[in-house]
Amino acid sequence: MTTQLRDERQVRTAGRALARSALYQLLSQGMVYPGEDAMRTLKEQDLPQARQMAAQLPPPVAQQLTALDEQLQSIDTVQLQAEHRRIFSHIMSLDCPPCETVYTAHQIFQETQELSDIVGFFRAFGLELADRERPDHISVELEFLQVLTYKEAYALIHHGPSKARLCREVQRKFMQAHLGSWALLFAERVREKAGGGYFACVASLTEAFLSTEIAFLRARPEAAAADPNWRELNPEDESCPAAAECPIAEVGRSAAHEH
Repeated sequence: MTTQLRDERQVRTAGRALARSALYQLLSQGMVYPGEDAMRTLKEQDLPQARQMAAQLPPPVAQQLTALDEQLQSIDTVQLQAEHRRIFSHIMSLDCPPCETVYTAHQIFQETQELSDIVGFFRAFGLELADRERPDHISVELEFLQVLTYKEAYALIHHGPSKARLCREVQRKFMQAHLGSWALLFAERVREKAGGGYFACVASLTEAFLSTEIAFLRARPEAAAADPNWRELNPEDESCPAAAECPIAEVGRSAAHEH
């Protein structure tokens, strides 16, 4: 009986980890430039998967998922691309910059250290960045948490709780040192600038989900400065860190997953 209860508990925990993974994937895809391929993947794969697992997520997150689904039912991709350019601009927007170090690095040397630390997290799990992607872009950091939560679920089912605990601990450390320190502020600024519509829904979902994740992981991130505009951009920052489909550039998926 004790073994059966333990196995059932592990299955439930793995199910929640998979639901969390689906949300991280959805948000990562929702933050990239809305090209045709990205929107098709969002509508046909990422959102349906997240909705299927919504019952295992906190009610505020499930409610925001429903709102996003409604937005996507009649969305116009061309208009959405124009909206993306309005919110994020052709260069790194200072209204709602999508990269961590714009919020957290006071000097160039500090930026270098923080980027190196982020890449170190990725490499510890055998992940490498695709060409032209910034490791501190919101979609990349979200995708890293997607990988970690998926690995947690896999470890619970196939390797036992000790390896799953390692994945959970790295989630907590990354949330505390990186994503949790700035993503809520970023989402708030996106929501305010969007003023409604698809990107406001994505931002609200990000706020709702990451707030629950910070509490769930017992992370205590140090909040970024309320206004990142104090930092003059490095000339190398003055481009949209993205890949080919965007007329300007587009952030794609950050790494090949080793599931």
